[in-house]
Amino acid sequence: MPLTLDQQTALKQIQKQVDTFEVGKTRVRAPNMTPVYFAEGKLETLARRLGDLFWLPTERANRIFLYAYSALFGIPAFTAEALARMPDRFSEKRLPLTIRSTSSFILDGFGFDRRVERPRDLVYWPGPPIRSAHSETRQGKHRISNPAMAYFGYHLIQAAEQGTPECAEEDREQHYEYVGDFFRTAGYPFPKDRQQAETFVQNVDQHLAGDECAHLWHHIFQAAGVLNTTLHKKQLADFLLEKTSNFFTKTTNAASI
Repeated sequence: MPLTLDQQTALKQIQKQVDTFEVGKTRVRAPNMTPVYFAEGKLETLARRLGDLFWLPTERANRIFLYAYSALFGIPAFTAEALARMPDRFSEKRLPLTIRSTSSFILDGFGFDRRVERPRDLVYWPGPPIRSAHSETRQGKHRISNPAMAYFGYHLIQAAEQGTPECAEEDREQHYEYVGDFFRTAGYPFPKDRQQAETFVQNVDQHLAGDECAHLWHHIFQAAGVLNTTLHKKQLADFLLEKTSNFFTKTTNAASI
């Protein structure tokens, strides 16, 4: 799905914007150890509290990822990157597995092991696994671009917080910073300032939204059933940004989803 000249120009400007976001290095416990970081002390306490507040139980985490992937599917240029890495990643059969495996990285950061569906003794920092999962490979798989990852990460945060409207502003600030640092320590730039993030995603939606991957929204609702998660079309449409939401609504109305 080639980009138009206007989209190519817009994507270059978006890339420049992302280049201003903060990025960190993968944290390690000691120079001679593998790059695994454990949240400890006050950070562990915060992680478990944020997990309970925003992400758990796992049915809720599933819904968060369904919302975030729905946003991604409205940006064909970003969706194409993921499909180039794994062509069947978002197929009806594989999408539930994709959500389970991807969400496991994030839930590790809140002290929950979804492989066995119970809390971990340790809170594993997700940065190194995210970095590894999205690295360049000798088989020709390209790394997911910085704009695509920032867009997806922002929508994960928004979807998690949308499900907790009663939480305090301090909780939101701590959650935004904590999850954003997952991506920064994985080598992906992510804005420290939420307003900067909002400007970025609005820019992406305005200039890059499209319906070339609209069939994947049908897969979203199929996956929700497999994952025992309820999705409501209007709530999802309200969550999506304006142009993406318009494409989503037109597509799902036509398909009677």
